[in-house]
Amino acid sequence: MRSSVPAVCLLAAFAGGCVSQTVSVGEMTPGPDAVAPSLVVERFLQAVNARDVGTLGRLFGTRDGPIADRDDRDAVEQRMFTLASLLRHQDYSILGDRVVPGRVTEALDIMTTLQQGGRSVAVPFTLVRTRDGGWLVERIDTGELSRR
Repeated sequence: MRSSVPAVCLLAAFAGGCVSQTVSVGEMTPGPDAVAPSLVVERFLQAVNARDVGTLGRLFGTRDGPIADRDDRDAVEQRMFTLASLLRHQDYSILGDRVVPGRVTEALDIMTTLQQGGRSVAVPFTLVRTRDGGWLVERIDTGELSRR
């Protein structure tokens, strides 16, 4: 049993190195419930660069569920393709999160920065907790992206 302890520690150290999250000091700090929403943002941004509109449509929605489950497929694909074109990036960082005032248990703002063409752009994502307890991207503030 003693020999397995160092292996477990090594595995834990290696696994911890595979995930990185940058946290800014100040009012935005990740809470214990922020891991799942942050992973949704990461999956969303990976799908953006892959132009995987199907995954984007399953990760974007409201408290009632993903838009892919309720809206016309062609319309969803078009909207997600447009978002993917706007959000395409070389790299990204998740800086932290904060609760949305008035929606403390149901929504989080997750601040990210995207590296696009040599510049760093702040892109806040609002995530909403669904009725079944999952998280979906509800809103993306693309204002800074339009200032190219």
